Amino acid sequence: MAITDLRDDVMAEIPSMLDEGITSLKLFMAYKGLFQVDDTTLYRAMITAAEHGMLIMVHAENGDVIVERRSKLLAEGKTAPQYHAVAQPALVEAEATNRAVTLAGIAQAPLYVVHMTCEESIEPLALGRAKGFPVMGETCTQYMFVFEEDLARPNYEGAKFICSPPVRKPKDAPVLWQALADHTLQAVSTDHCPFWFEGGVNGRIPGKELGKPSFDKIPNGMPGIEDRMPVMWHHGVNAGRYSANRFVEITATNPAKIFGLYPRKGTIAIGSDADIVLWDPEQAHTISAATHHMNTDYNVYEGMEVKGWPTRVLLRGQSIVVGDDWHGEKGSGQFLRRRPNGEVL
Repeated sequence: MAITDLRDDVMAEIPSMLDEGITSLKLFMAYKGLFQVDDTTLYRAMITAAEHGMLIMVHAENGDVIVERRSKLLAEGKTAPQYHAVAQPALVEAEATNRAVTLAGIAQAPLYVVHMTCEESIEPLALGRAKGFPVMGETCTQYMFVFEEDLARPNYEGAKFICSPPVRKPKDAPVLWQALADHTLQAVSTDHCPFWFEGGVNGRIPGKELGKPSFDKIPNGMPGIEDRMPVMWHHGVNAGRYSANRFVEITATNPAKIFGLYPRKGTIAIGSDADIVLWDPEQAHTISAATHHMNTDYNVYEGMEVKGWPTRVLLRGQSIVVGDDWHGEKGSGQFLRRRPNGEVL
């Protein structure tokens, strides 16, 4: 449940979310004038969450600083995609991360920092964990492979890689890999938010072309949910960065534990849902927009060769994907009511 305006009547409603099976609250420290909350709101939400066994999630960037930097760049005529990263540098994320971690320590409220990107923000998370604060974090697959230099690709190609927080520098990738391996980070997600590069064609919803006049108009987000597990297996397990067991933890088990779904999800055991992926560690594949199933016209990892691929997917014991064929039924999904007091890992 996202909180943008924490009036007293809204605060009073928070515990009722538990009755709906919703146990996490999302707050944004960025997007001024739209989603951004102040420190009072963030702290009050943390106190309430801690009282009811709920989890606070934050998008950690200093929205006030971003607005100032963006305005200055646009006034100087710096409108190309690469200036998106200039407007939202690593220290903007680091400052907000440090503030959120510190407030969580004061409130003793479980905190989950989403889509962390860089060494500068990993440092305050690691420090908070060393102090015993109940804080956790995730990164996203793209932050290990796409960097600021990619935003400057010619022919507006850099717009494909615009997201918030922005992609960072190559020096940050080893830090993120290490944080996943040493348990500083608990999960890897995608923040999957696809737009067509050539949108607005044949009745499609407009896409990345909306930002050609200036970077602040580029729809933020990348496709990637289909590629997460093969990419993280190949470059994580095959590359010796972590074990196959750690791969399962950061992609499946840990999220289930943190968000109150374990052991129904996140493990293969009697009484669990039998959500199972059969994995062939020897099967090779070349990732491409020509073969992916996501509804977008480009792939972040175009041409990447990976070894390790899912051969069958079962949902509650029923095969829904076999090879490249879909066998599921529309409407077979279930709303999952989560329990409070998820684990702090």
